[in-house]
Amino acid sequence: MSNPRKWPIWSLAVAAFLLVLAGCGSNSEITRSYVDPTASSRTGLSGVLIVGVAGKQESRIEFEDAFAKSLARYNVKTVPSHTLVENMDPKGDELIAAAKKAGLDMILITRYIGERAEEIYHPGTVYYGVMPAYGGAYNRGRYGGYYGHAYEVAYEQPVWSTNRTYTIISDLFLTNTEEHMWQAVSDTIKAGGEKKLLNDIIKSFVDDLKKQNLLD
Repeated sequence: MSNPRKWPIWSLAVAAFLLVLAGCGSNSEITRSYVDPTASSRTGLSGVLIVGVAGKQESRIEFEDAFAKSLARYNVKTVPSHTLVENMDPKGDELIAAAKKAGLDMILITRYIGERAEEIYHPGTVYYGVMPAYGGAYNRGRYGGYYGHAYEVAYEQPVWSTNRTYTIISDLFLTNTEEHMWQAVSDTIKAGGEKKLLNDIIKSFVDDLKKQNLLD
């Protein structure tokens, strides 16, 4: 017979595991996506200048490097714009000239639109364990002799939390003609640190590029 004293630990472990599973969903959603209807007749991404519009140079560098690394996994030649244009607020002509000089046929520009906060109430939760007891009827093979005593294992206090959602837009242009090839808007809930937020945003855009057949 199992030792009932060990059951509360097991129950807490299961509860923790379920919480981990609940947090495995995507934190990003593409709310709008557009692709040039003639894009299917063109080749997908080959050489791309990655441009991140940010208020701080270090943020720009971190974003551009991460996005470039993510696309490079698909054998796309990528160059972060900060390696070619140090100016924090480069003009369109500067970006086009840099892309042409580096032999890049596309320019990918990503910028922040805004954010919103939503207050979420999480009611308290009680986790119960069950301690079996055995009576004479159980020994005679009857169900009536088996019953359980429920006891409280853990209690989570009700809390309020704030979901902060960031809206980011990304646009893809052809270098030579400046045609607008693709655009996507991502809403991303911050669920972790800044690095996770960054990765979630980039992943949502990469997934949409794949969905639109611009990325193999």
